[in-house]
Amino acid sequence: MPRLKEIDINYEQVRDLFSQLDFEKKMALIKEVIKDKRYREIFYAYTEGLVTKYKIPSMSEKELDAYLHGNN
Repeated sequence: MPRLKEIDINYEQVRDLFSQLDFEKKMALIKEVIKDKRYREIFYAYTEGLVTKYKIPSMSEKELDAYLHGNN
């Protein structure tokens, strides 16, 4: 596995590999990723950036759900 660090892998390749996994393996991989202590910090910083970028107003979970599904 350390060999992968030496190879350039782009997002599309990772996405394609991920999409080939069955559901249980996808969930196992997601659980492994979120074990990283920095994941939570990075995730919240990213989402806060999206809130700012798209000027999403502060709203309840129900309102946010309706907002997100209404825009898709």
